Amino acid sequence: MNGRMPVKKSLAFLLIVVTLLTACSESSRAAIGSWLRDSGGPAAAEGARVALTAAVEAAQTNVPRAQTAAAAAAATGGPIARTLVAEGAVAGGTLGAEILATGGPIAGTAVAGGFDALSTRAAQEPGYRCPAVVYDTNSDLNVVVDISGAQLDAAIAASVPGSPLIGLGGAFVDAGRAYGLSAYYLAAHAAWASAWGTSALATVKNNPFGYGATLACPYDCAVPFNSREEAINFIAPLVKADYLTPGGRFYTTPTLAGMEPIFSGDPAWAEGISSVMNLLRQNTPCP
Repeated sequence: MNGRMPVKKSLAFLLIVVTLLTACSESSRAAIGSWLRDSGGPAAAEGARVALTAAVEAAQTNVPRAQTAAAAAAATGGPIARTLVAEGAVAGGTLGAEILATGGPIAGTAVAGGFDALSTRAAQEPGYRCPAVVYDTNSDLNVVVDISGAQLDAAIAASVPGSPLIGLGGAFVDAGRAYGLSAYYLAAHAAWASAWGTSALATVKNNPFGYGATLACPYDCAVPFNSREEAINFIAPLVKADYLTPGGRFYTTPTLAGMEPIFSGDPAWAEGISSVMNLLRQNTPCP
């Protein structure tokens, strides 16, 4: 592969860029230009999911949702292409040709479904409020979160629009309740390990947690599952028994900090997952 995009794709990409640069303020144009210089477009040519790249980066570093174009679109009901604020120009510039070209609104996605489900629950339980906890690497993961699957789907969609993890909210919530775990932890673990569901392990092997993969054997050794739901229902009891329960084989504390040295060994793992937990909590639609 020579790293060059086909001519038609290159022209389409340049048309989108010109449209963005024309529509945005000077600071926004500078930000988009900076992103283009850094990426140079090869990511698209190599088949990377450009639509998710910057959003995943922002989510993993816990960039406030208020700074993204998707957040502005969700708040105003306007299409993403019309809500590229200066702070979100870089993320906005990587949302993909289809969204930018059509200006498709967030309405009709899982976000809209989440808000509909929430209004029903709010009507049934007028006193209901989302949890207001702030997570860190020492937070107890054995705390069940009182949210619905639709709410978690909405939070995932608001964090990374188009993430393949959208639709798994119910599976994360049900597994959390069944095994006494935080659904935010389960979803954040999957999001962090699979780049929000876009990794080959998640898409080909239905293994968003990367279970079985090692540095020496990152793909072939990873366990395949029949579905992503099956993977969630396999990982949840395993983590609960081995890492988060006193007497478990690898138990030290029921926290990300306690799990990290044995489960991952990556010094950024616990901090990364806790930041995604906070992002999901912040993006959960609540009355």
